[in-house]
Amino acid sequence: MKTLPFFKMSAAGNDFVLVVAAKNLKASHLARILCRPKEGIGADGLLLVYREPRLGFDYYNADGSFAFCGNGMRAAAWWMSQRNWTRGKKEFEFKTPKGVLSARIISPERVSVQMPKASGARLNVPIAVSGRPIKVHIIDTGVPHAVLPVKNLQKFDVNSWGRKIRNHPFFYPRGTNADFIEIKSGKIYIRTFERGVEAETLACGTGVVASAIISYLMGKSGNSAQVVARGGKLSVSFKREASGAIKDIWLEGPAKMVYSGEIAL
Repeated sequence: MKTLPFFKMSAAGNDFVLVVAAKNLKASHLARILCRPKEGIGADGLLLVYREPRLGFDYYNADGSFAFCGNGMRAAAWWMSQRNWTRGKKEFEFKTPKGVLSARIISPERVSVQMPKASGARLNVPIAVSGRPIKVHIIDTGVPHAVLPVKNLQKFDVNSWGRKIRNHPFFYPRGTNADFIEIKSGKIYIRTFERGVEAETLACGTGVVASAIISYLMGKSGNSAQVVARGGKLSVSFKREASGAIKDIWLEGPAKMVYSGEIAL
């Protein structure tokens, strides 16, 4: 029987199956098998890490679609550091689905990563959901996001609203992640319906970044923000150039290995 070593990772509640890249691994198919709850290991996505031709990782959502993941990047960076793939360096570069980016090991199980430049930010985009007109704020922070401020976030029906926004014709054909935020006491609280998982997750790194930038553009926060997801607390910092471009974006938060094992294929 052929078995595959794996590592179960968690980054602010976003959970991943991490495997070392090898020949003949069909990553998209593997993601669907390993991430399947109850029948597989169960996870939001698959991290495929490699050392050659240079340090890096690829990411696949639970449905097998190739994507970028900020929390996954932090989890991969922590794993690489603990396995000494970084040769003891606390700050290093590695290849990601969005190019070569940097990571910093801040302290045990706390990692900060450089995010790709944000693009396509638009405020107050009108759409209708179930016949109800609403306005969403959109931005791409490595993957597309639609951000909607709401009241009483804790009781909000994220899965129902998230599914409708994620599949809305306005976002065809790519679809979008849907973030629901509430700003209280200077902090941004967030819940996210993730494209590719097709459900609410405990955290979404690109969504956390999207919420921080949108909050800034709305005049509700500065260029450094504390963001509270259901799975943990994260922080975002960035710079805005005179041209309006948002760059030098950093996402910091917890990342850890939960357990390791082998699974029969």
